[in-house]
Amino acid sequence: MARNTALVELASELPAVVVSRLLGVHQNTADTWKRIGGQDNAYAAEVASCP
Repeated sequence: MARNTALVELASELPAVVVSRLLGVHQNTADTWKRIGGQDNAYAAEVASCP
């Protein structure tokens, strides 16, 4: 359980693409961890909308 919690925490702090490349997992897996962590794509959307 500690491993899963650590992975979800990591995914909530970094973009899913970074997590997938760092850990060698599929991006869908990293996206799932991110959703479980409670942060979907709010950060990327915020950065993209900045002038």
